[in-house]
Amino acid sequence: MRVLEVISDTNIGGAGRLLITRLGKSDRNRVTSAVLLPRNSRLLEKFQRIGIKCYCIEGCADKSFDISAIKEISAVIRDFAPDIVNAHGCMSARIAAYLCRVPIRIYTRHCAFDVPFYMRCFPIKQGIGAISSVLSTKVIAVADAAADNLIEMGVSEKRISVIINGVDGFRKYGAAEREREREQLGVSGCFVVGICARLERYKDHATFLRAARLLARKDDRYRFIIIGDGSERERLFELCESLGLCQKVIFTGFCDDVERYYNCLDLNVNCSVGTETSSLALSEGMSIGLVSVASSFGGNTHMVRDGENGYIYEAGNFIALAERIEKIANDRELYERMSRSALHLFKTEFNSRNMTDKTEWLYSELFEKIKVKGECREGSEP
Repeated sequence: MRVLEVISDTNIGGAGRLLITRLGKSDRNRVTSAVLLPRNSRLLEKFQRIGIKCYCIEGCADKSFDISAIKEISAVIRDFAPDIVNAHGCMSARIAAYLCRVPIRIYTRHCAFDVPFYMRCFPIKQGIGAISSVLSTKVIAVADAAADNLIEMGVSEKRISVIINGVDGFRKYGAAEREREREQLGVSGCFVVGICARLERYKDHATFLRAARLLARKDDRYRFIIIGDGSERERLFELCESLGLCQKVIFTGFCDDVERYYNCLDLNVNCSVGTETSSLALSEGMSIGLVSVASSFGGNTHMVRDGENGYIYEAGNFIALAERIEKIANDRELYERMSRSALHLFKTEFNSRNMTDKTEWLYSELFEKIKVKGECREGSEP
């Protein structure tokens, strides 16, 4: 079974990290995989490091649709001769796969957002549904929220399979190692609240900082860590200063190894107000038993079961966010119960093995159907 995965990201984002994780765990006796990506992508080295064949093209850099790239992608398809093309948000790849008559064409939807009114109405909704039915044999949604988006835009529910994102998880530090790290960061003896997300408006770090101010005014034990970088960096620095939080908040900047920061946290926060499906940051926190407080946007409400492994607050409401953080911080018994639940959910639902097995099971199911029809490429075996 030959699978070509197409991703247009030039930076290392959530979709790229997921694909690296899944292909690293793939059963290579059953699946021969290759990845097509932009020539200047930072993902290239990561895929090569795990032994995945890569094709690089000039077009589609950070674009879903690039008409000039269709020819390039078609040439790669003819060379690799896949039974399956999985386009991770790349419309050009879906068009090329259709033109090259690839028997199984999958579109993986990695985002969720509030669907504009015009996309939910005739004739746009019907048009999107018709295009999807032609270009995509199957659609993978990485969260129920992403599936809901697709259905609102006219994609047939029968074509959609929900496969929740999964991560490898982190190593949980022992008490002594954790304390050493906390001392180095200057947060020993504090209740540490963290957020790991790109510094962009849709991640709503402003709400995080405003909640931090409320908490810091009530109790000096609170400290806050913001992990990541992005275009909002300077604005958030300025907001932090204006709120009088410079001595309470640590900005880590971009870092490849976030495990040490997670092991210093007591609570994991997600404030997203846009494009959130199944958050890798939430899953990674759960892997070491971190309790979460998350906004009510997108897939957060599936990952954080309100009152079970954390709390949900109304997106954008910093007062509600602060109240829920405070409630968890002040009730040790509640915290321990939620921590156990978080770890259980990671082990049963949000891990990379689960994600990989479900994806390859779907690949095999679709491949068996085309085998029966005699449509698979010459030489392919399940």
